[in-house]
Amino acid sequence: MSKRYDIAIVGAGIVGAAVLYEYQKRYPQHKVHLIEKEPVAAFHQTGRNSGVIHAGVYYPAGSLKSQYCRQGLEDTIAWCRDHHLPFEQCGKLIVATNTDELHKLDNLFIN
Repeated sequence: MSKRYDIAIVGAGIVGAAVLYEYQKRYPQHKVHLIEKEPVAAFHQTGRNSGVIHAGVYYPAGSLKSQYCRQGLEDTIAWCRDHHLPFEQCGKLIVATNTDELHKLDNLFIN
């Protein structure tokens, strides 16, 4: 007995899962096969991240990286709210460990 799918997605990490999610939203009638070599999803890098939604403070203000990071932060928070996933916005504490680093804090504040 052969199984037929409209599309196959290789990898069940964050990228594969996001592709599957978006594809199914756009083509709910399609049959999708998610292929993962490991026994569980998010086995490698995806499952070992820090769990932090980054704000982009280390990227230059107005840069494309900064803009994408900020948009990603807002999109992630909205997605969590829409899907009733708990998260905590606890802020970030950045400290200078010596007087030479004090001027760097001003630049980070601008970002």
